Amino acid sequence: MFNIFKYNKERKLIDKDVVCDENDKALINITIKDKQEVLSPFILDNKETINVEFANLLDNTMKSIPPQKDIHLNLHCLNIKEEDKNTFSQAIKNYYFNSSLDSQRKLKNNTKILMIMIILSIISLTVLFLVNYFEVHWLICEVIDIVAWVFVWEGVDIFAFQRSITRFERRRNYALYSCEITFN
Repeated sequence: MFNIFKYNKERKLIDKDVVCDENDKALINITIKDKQEVLSPFILDNKETINVEFANLLDNTMKSIPPQKDIHLNLHCLNIKEEDKNTFSQAIKNYYFNSSLDSQRKLKNNTKILMIMIILSIISLTVLFLVNYFEVHWLICEVIDIVAWVFVWEGVDIFAFQRSITRFERRRNYALYSCEITFN
């Protein structure tokens, strides 16, 4: 019981440490020295994207920001041309748009697997009921019982745990996709 109060106190302290701009968006300040620090050397379908190191930096920064906060990305650019700034913002949007699509696909795949687990659970529990009704050998009953509960538990795991993690990931990717980007 007291752990809940301790958790809420710690969460409020962490939320207080998040720097916000005048619009109450979480402010992330990043200094860029060279465009190779941000842009990937590869261009897919004429769309620039950010490199993995810069994406990891943004993802690690997002860990300290509450998921419901909007994001304001403030880039301090040194030795970078004006036309590269538009490329940076588009590359960030392209990367996190693809990440959002990937999270959406994972969520749809989890839903399909969940439906399969529910169907298999119903079938195996029905078989278990029939096997118990017709008093089949106890070993067969136990095997079917274990199989039935494995399907039930896997469905609960997907629904209660995996889907919430994927939804959180999707929300974070969308926040970075739709973030406000300014340059200094």
